[in-house]
Amino acid sequence: MLRRLLDRPIAVTMTTIVLVILGIVSSRLLPISLVPDVDAPYITIQIPAQGISARQLNETVITPLRQQLIQLSQLVDLRSEAREGNGIIRLTFEQGSNIDYLFIEVNEKIDRSVSSLPRDLERPKVIKASATDIPAFYINLTLRDEHPATDRDELFPVSEEFSALSRFAAQVITKRIEQLPEVAMVDLSGCVSSELLVLPDETKLRQAGITMNDIEQALKRADVSLGSLTIRDGEYQYNVKFRSAVSGKNDVENIFLKINGRLFRLKELARVIEHPRKRQGMISSDGRSAVSLAVIKQSDARMSKLKEEIQKQLDQFRHDYPDVEFTVTRDQTELLDYSINNLVSNIISGALLACLIILFFMRDIKSPLLVILTIPVTLIVSILVFYLLRISINIISLSGLVLGIGMMVDNSIIVVDNITARWLRGETLKKAVLRGTQEVVAPMLSSILTTCAVFVPLIFINGMAGALFYDQAMAVAITLFVAYGTTITLLPVYYRWWYRNQPTFRPTPWLDRFSFDRITKRYERILVWFFRHRALMWGIYAVSFAGLIFLFTEIDKERLPKMTYSDMLVRIDWNDRISAEENSRRTKALVAAVEEHIDQSTVMAGVQQFVLSHTDETSVTEAVVYLKCHDAADVAPVQRTIRNYIAEHAPEALCSFGVSGNIFDMIFAEREARLTVRLRSTSGRAADPEQLQSLIDRIRAALPDQPISPVALQEDILYVARPEQMALYGISYADLITTLR
Repeated sequence: MLRRLLDRPIAVTMTTIVLVILGIVSSRLLPISLVPDVDAPYITIQIPAQGISARQLNETVITPLRQQLIQLSQLVDLRSEAREGNGIIRLTFEQGSNIDYLFIEVNEKIDRSVSSLPRDLERPKVIKASATDIPAFYINLTLRDEHPATDRDELFPVSEEFSALSRFAAQVITKRIEQLPEVAMVDLSGCVSSELLVLPDETKLRQAGITMNDIEQALKRADVSLGSLTIRDGEYQYNVKFRSAVSGKNDVENIFLKINGRLFRLKELARVIEHPRKRQGMISSDGRSAVSLAVIKQSDARMSKLKEEIQKQLDQFRHDYPDVEFTVTRDQTELLDYSINNLVSNIISGALLACLIILFFMRDIKSPLLVILTIPVTLIVSILVFYLLRISINIISLSGLVLGIGMMVDNSIIVVDNITARWLRGETLKKAVLRGTQEVVAPMLSSILTTCAVFVPLIFINGMAGALFYDQAMAVAITLFVAYGTTITLLPVYYRWWYRNQPTFRPTPWLDRFSFDRITKRYERILVWFFRHRALMWGIYAVSFAGLIFLFTEIDKERLPKMTYSDMLVRIDWNDRISAEENSRRTKALVAAVEEHIDQSTVMAGVQQFVLSHTDETSVTEAVVYLKCHDAADVAPVQRTIRNYIAEHAPEALCSFGVSGNIFDMIFAEREARLTVRLRSTSGRAADPEQLQSLIDRIRAALPDQPISPVALQEDILYVARPEQMALYGISYADLITTLR
């Protein structure tokens, strides 16, 4: 076959051009992502339950759901957590499970349990985890000239301008960004919604003999959805629908009440106000109230195209809406840009260094050009194979591509050197090319197979790591085999064509002065000396083997190498009975204490509105803060300042630091603690807080090197009704609740 290729250089050239064109077209169609599109074997169930205590939520909702979900197939772990007002259940399945089928099965289990759950409870949300669900970046919307509501009225904690910004973000900005073909969805948090507030005129109510309960009953009677009816009249059939009686502020004001024989309108007895609803959580960017948009990429979209289109859209937004400021934070595309730039620089530097080495060792200026020719051809054809096998360009496959290209240069050097050596020994050019290539075909193939034997087993690693490193193993194997094919077909053909006018191989004159004969003779003398002292060589080998075993047992073992970051996430639980507004105020004060060391900050205080689980679930008293420092050296001082601030101003608060949502850390993060202690009450009663804290202190004293957080306690106010007194004075439970409200 090689003999026929040598006689048809034009056919080889045309075939190469066709493959290169197909590879270039494939590179334009190939998805570019941060990581491969791999479904993580996790499903999260979020249970919103405002007004339900943690104990009641666990007994009435989470426990029945657990009994249903424990029957799921391929279930590895099931964990639940109940908090005041919300709960969460995390399901972990075996790696390789069909997550789409399990997602359907989980929803079926929940549907079967709905009848046994509290009637007014919202249906739990089921969220399927995927590596591509991690936001590519966040966009914070703030008002340039914000006028916050200050001490006007406790009923109006949010400015009208920010309320308008929330509606604008949800109805305009989100919709326009989601129209981009590269965007899967835009997750939203920090918005405020409107509500109607009815303020009765107590003087008029007393004069008319009307109670608060009468007002409430009138509102409930008016808020009725009658659905639709089907009326048949002979051979005709009509669908009749009823308009809801209450659909806005004006409808509420015009509700009629007939009390004591008199007819009233609600606006005659009360004032109806539309205002922003009180929030359970809020977001601020650089100290100003903000709405945060998490942009989720389509799995088959190109990250560079997404970033380009989003940047165009933001530039248009800034031009059209000058009163709104758009800030991009937590940009995940920087890691991909770094990887691609690293690949390009590695290819260029590798090609130059390889050419330099060939230049001096072979003393010929034409040979390096042949090696340079094989590098882009191999790269482009490898991308074509990526496209055919549906492997995306990501930081995992790029690492395999870099490894494969580095090894590919070795094959080219071997072929060129072997052909040149035969030509120098007096063979004709065609025979030297033919036999020189045939001699190294089998050795190079065995070298490639042994290399693949090292990388291909990465596919069989358990867990998410194995699923992700599939791309790396395949990239190494594809690049090596494509390079092998290029080396034994394209390189010999062009070697003969390149030197066809030379009768013999002649080094370039100005490079002929470089000779390595002296180095070769010295190497031969050292080799002969070692052969004469074989006992010494075996001793060195034995000592090296023992040292290898010792170093392997003593060396530190980590899942990932330590990385330096210039940003971080701070998780705070104030561990106090505070509102979302107070939570935001405290967190902003904490950020102000480190303001000189940071470039950008985003505070997520209280309950967030994100649908996907790319952010931690937080309660009203918890906050997550994103801080972007000037550089990596400022991270440690900022963390130290935050710890000192919390120790001084809120000693009962709990604080922890983490990475800022880096893709690797979010996927490869350790989900298991080094030590887990589960405490259960044997008496069936709730644990005494003082005894529990005492036990934690004893465990902490026994393990001084392990950071153990103190117990987060919550104090509640318990109202105990007196049924006898209520019956005596004719008071109902509804009257008690109305009075408290």
